[in-house]
Amino acid sequence: MNLEPNKYFGITTKSLKTESFNISLTNHLANSKISLHSHEKPYLCLLASGTYIEESNITDIIIQGEVLYRTANYEHSNSFSDKGGLCLNIEINNHQKFTTLNELHLPLKVSKQKGILEMYKLLYGIKRCLSNDIINIYCYESMIAVMNVFNGKGDINWVKKIKELINDNPLETISLDKLSIEFSLHPNYIVRKFKEITGFKLSEYLTKIRLEHSVKQLLISNENITSIALENGFYDQSHFNRNFKKHIDTTPNNFRKVITG
Repeated sequence: MNLEPNKYFGITTKSLKTESFNISLTNHLANSKISLHSHEKPYLCLLASGTYIEESNITDIIIQGEVLYRTANYEHSNSFSDKGGLCLNIEINNHQKFTTLNELHLPLKVSKQKGILEMYKLLYGIKRCLSNDIINIYCYESMIAVMNVFNGKGDINWVKKIKELINDNPLETISLDKLSIEFSLHPNYIVRKFKEITGFKLSEYLTKIRLEHSVKQLLISNENITSIALENGFYDQSHFNRNFKKHIDTTPNNFRKVITG
């Protein structure tokens, strides 16, 4: 079964069409199953809550907080866990035009990565019923951020390794001296070149990844905000709140209430 654009199984709670994107939020009941199907267009999906098993040519377990890229006409079936699931789906209306204008290359195969802040910001904006032009901008930011990660745009080997180190161990202390020794590079060169290649200062990238890690805790646990802040490497709740608001335009507490409510 090949689904039309912006058509997904589950209970659609939001369906939007902006200037460049089709967006939908779908809820999936506990232990629900979706038969073999495909989608007419390539799309991104953030699993905002729940867990499911995807069956295709391989079997994959998709967990909360992961972002999927699925190529057009990719056949798969899904089986949700006893917690059900909430999916944020984004399609590009005209992906040939979009990729040309933004000098992006869509992955040639299905891909999966950890959730990124831009998509959580988009989810929050949709839940708050922000205007379509703002949602369209959030979609652009999400799509470009995800594609840059999937494609490793501009990365050189040591930059890629530093990013992997931070992504895999976001709560570990990052030592410039140790990185300098490991890669035989001057600390000043690491800092300058990392910004040139990634667009982020090293400190900004580390903060961004730690915020992504904290978002998942906000949504799956009942821990208080201060504990989550300290566990994710922030000085205190105030420091956490400032950085969270800078990236997602709201406080961690309000984000939790809007998304889980």
